[in-house]
Amino acid sequence: MQDLEQRLRKGLQAEPEQNFERSDEQLIQRAVTTVSVEQGGKDFISLGLASIWVVFASIFMNLLKPVFKTMAKNRSK
Repeated sequence: MQDLEQRLRKGLQAEPEQNFERSDEQLIQRAVTTVSVEQGGKDFISLGLASIWVVFASIFMNLLKPVFKTMAKNRSK
């Protein structure tokens, strides 16, 4: 057991301290950027789906416009 502890101590002492030199502000900034990228992706997908529905509704209305005109003419007679 002591052999394991000694190896761990030597390993930790040999590691450079650079890995642990990130400030809290840098970590928070990285987390905010990650969340922003994920949220941006979700927003982009939502916008794409909304655009598809708008196009679908537009096509549907263009197809039905003659039917509505015919119905309006028949009703006014």
